[in-house]
Amino acid sequence: MKKRIIICMLISVMVCGSIASCGKESGSGSKSAAEATTTMTAAEAETTTTTEKATEAGTTTAESTEAAETTATAANNNGAAEDHLADAAAVLNNINNIDGIGGGAGVETDTADTKQEGSDTYAKVTDSRFTTVDDVKKYVNDAICGTLLDRYKFLYEGDDAYFKEFDGALYFMSAQRGSGFSYTGEPVITDVTDDSFTATVPFDNFGGSSDLAVKAVKEDGKWKASSFSVDGGAENVR
Repeated sequence: MKKRIIICMLISVMVCGSIASCGKESGSGSKSAAEATTTMTAAEAETTTTTEKATEAGTTTAESTEAAETTATAANNNGAAEDHLADAAAVLNNINNIDGIGGGAGVETDTADTKQEGSDTYAKVTDSRFTTVDDVKKYVNDAICGTLLDRYKFLYEGDDAYFKEFDGALYFMSAQRGSGFSYTGEPVITDVTDDSFTATVPFDNFGGSSDLAVKAVKEDGKWKASSFSVDGGAENVR
């Protein structure tokens, strides 16, 4: 009987020791799993933060690059526009002179020597720039091109041309018709390319203020007016 009791006690002690050992091991395993989970979570958080910072840095760099490129483009455009100020002044002066001639002014004549053709009176030209109709045509074609040639070809072509030759001499229909552009400000250069630009300038439009926009193109190495508009209106119409 005593032997049985002792054996039972030994078995109980062994079982309890085994259970305690399992419990200890189980707790240790749970702790290790929790630590691993915590470690992985911290690593993931650090990776996410690093990725976000890299993304933000990339975005900032892209925005800075875009801003720098925009600034550089604007500076180049302004520089190109300034380079054409002298060209614009010459183009505007030429179209003003031609339009003035079309208005019956700007040509030196001898009003004592005239020719009559129908109701039109022509005075002999004494202007050193023009001795023949071909001189007039060259003068106009050296200054303008494109659709403006259609507008001003009446100066040297047609039955009612403003310049005509009589007896080998050049005459001009010099009646005042009112024309030309009285500029009241400096030109603004826009739409600049390698072979064209637009010059916009205010002028006195018969007592009112208007803006003249002249399209200039490079033809045969020369800057010429090819068309114009007044206050954004129809092409070559004043």
